Amino acid sequence: MGDMHKQILAATEDYIISILSSKTPPCNTYHNLAHTEDVVGSSIEIGVGEMLTPDDLEMVQIAAWFHDLGYIEKTAGHEEVSAAYASEFLSSENYSSNKIEKIIGCIRATKVPQNPHNKFEQIICDADLNHIGRKTFLARNDLFKSEFEYYSNDHLTEKEWLTKTIEFLNQHHFFTGYAKKNFQPQKEKNIRALEEQLKNFRFDPLNI
Repeated sequence: MGDMHKQILAATEDYIISILSSKTPPCNTYHNLAHTEDVVGSSIEIGVGEMLTPDDLEMVQIAAWFHDLGYIEKTAGHEEVSAAYASEFLSSENYSSNKIEKIIGCIRATKVPQNPHNKFEQIICDADLNHIGRKTFLARNDLFKSEFEYYSNDHLTEKEWLTKTIEFLNQHHFFTGYAKKNFQPQKEKNIRALEEQLKNFRFDPLNI
């Protein structure tokens, strides 16, 4: 990787870590620095698997760093806040306006239900939800449940959350060939595990 690639990626990483470390609300148990770093790592994994050029891989990584930055301000509509942060920062770094537009497209594509229009956007979408196809899914989903309940001000029973999660996983699909090959099998195992939990569910007053 050339010096220019390293410089903008290092500057982006420093910028995002600084903001997320100081401004992430404590209630953001899922959408925080750990999630962002996970998505960056997965964007590299998928991008390499999809044989992106160094230039293209750089853009995908930058999009991954910025994609959820807006959560420091709001949940609904956070993608547009993230896009604004990315545009302002990258412009200040004299980054190519054409590349900035592609990065903003990636950030916007992560809005659920995901709707990617090109390979870059497909990669960032799959990276954003890569945990669905990992063995760590159930633990990550517990963190998401805690955050979801805080912002929705609605406590779901375990049965309600299982039902909601299974529905989401069944509606979701991976876009890239790499994710379909490497994440889909574990995703199917995760769905079966959730369905088994729901099937064996017994009423427990503690779940109310």
